[in-house]
Amino acid sequence: MANRFDGSGVLVTGGAAGMGRAIATAFQAEGANVVIADINAERVAQTAKELSSAGGSTVTSLGVDVTNEEQVTEMVRRGDEVLGGIDILVNNAGVITMDKIVDVSEKDWDFVMDVNAKGVFLCVKAVIPGMLERDGGKIVNIASQAGKRGYKLFAHYCASKAAVIVFSKGVALEVAPEIRINCVCPGIVNTEMMEREYAWEEEMTGESKDSIKERWMSGIPMGRFQEPEDIARVTMFLASDDSSEMTGQAINVTGGMVME
Repeated sequence: MANRFDGSGVLVTGGAAGMGRAIATAFQAEGANVVIADINAERVAQTAKELSSAGGSTVTSLGVDVTNEEQVTEMVRRGDEVLGGIDILVNNAGVITMDKIVDVSEKDWDFVMDVNAKGVFLCVKAVIPGMLERDGGKIVNIASQAGKRGYKLFAHYCASKAAVIVFSKGVALEVAPEIRINCVCPGIVNTEMMEREYAWEEEMTGESKDSIKERWMSGIPMGRFQEPEDIARVTMFLASDDSSEMTGQAINVTGGMVME
């Protein structure tokens, strides 16, 4: 039986680790040729080397700052060159900081909004012309449950992810039916980012990591944090023909923590 993505060209931003690495690995396992981009050029190169050594389709790395339009334009040009055309774009690059809104600096606001919202805008803008020229493409933007509801200490992050969701809906209307654009909204995912959040909350509140973890877990009906592979599977569904009648959607992968 053929893999769903045999011969497809996939570009994944934020691909060096965590969800991005899991997404790239999953696409490679189903026959896609993958380009992974990340601001950490050394780490993304190592990730590409490790994935390529596992055999199968090709994995190529690019060092890219998604907030820089020139670098994004070059990333898409190189992606088209390496892949013979980008069929699927996964915008996974993202950052987070944590603070009371009165203590969030303008620099922190700009940092979070630039990577999470502007980065998605630049990547989508750059990839659409080629997809339209080839009469098809799929874009999956990794948003967050935080884009659907408020969380104290993360108001600026919530704003950035809400922007991704509504931006995706607007562009989906512009480019249908040739291109489908959907979002994945992860819950609390077991990554390095989650470990940083533990440390920040411990420092800010004095609460122990175990107590924080128990409190976070108590809000998840399915009783476990999500793994990067959980996000990868839904991303692949939205990039496949299995979701051919879906565009402009924002799908929760939260263990039931968020249901709207």
